[in-house]
Amino acid sequence: MYFSTLTVLRVALLASLTLSLAGCDMLGFRDWSWRQKLTVTVETPTGVKTGSAVTAARMEDPPKWWGAGDAAGAMNDSLRGEAVVVDLGPAAPGPRYLFALLKGYSVWTAYAAFFPDMAGKPMPEDARHALYDQLESLRATEDLPRELYPLLITFADINDPASVSRVDPDDLAAHFGPGYALSSITLAITDETVTKGRVEAVLGWWCDYR
Repeated sequence: MYFSTLTVLRVALLASLTLSLAGCDMLGFRDWSWRQKLTVTVETPTGVKTGSAVTAARMEDPPKWWGAGDAAGAMNDSLRGEAVVVDLGPAAPGPRYLFALLKGYSVWTAYAAFFPDMAGKPMPEDARHALYDQLESLRATEDLPRELYPLLITFADINDPASVSRVDPDDLAAHFGPGYALSSITLAITDETVTKGRVEAVLGWWCDYR
């Protein structure tokens, strides 16, 4: 098979580019990844109930020349995983399950939780990258302030998607009955594996509905 010199050069260039991108920070590409564990704790008449979920977080900061238009050099973040499920037990007079959704919960939740004095403030690129370096290597737990809470929901009928309703973090008793109250929502940076299958185990219809 015959390959032109130009083709060989193109292949060599692409291979070199791929190797460069795979390197740490060559060409100005930076990325960070860590795992976030969200834990919801609820006080109930029969004792404390908790639920947690571990999600995989990733932050990418490309160089200014990467991309087009307004998106050139724009940072990208992603969170992969599932919602938190808190089983309040069969004795609950109201719905049995409380869910903390990924809506309103993201990579930036961790940033704001662990670096509250820096969140939302402009800073030089090097300083911003240093914070992401810390976040990636951090192994710690923080109580989430009220403004960082994820969306809480429940189902009046766990088998009926249409029975979903939003839960006020300050008034769990309105849905679950007297004696039920949110104790805390914490966020940890952890080495634990990403949680899978807990939502589907409770919501048997979830995969088909989705």
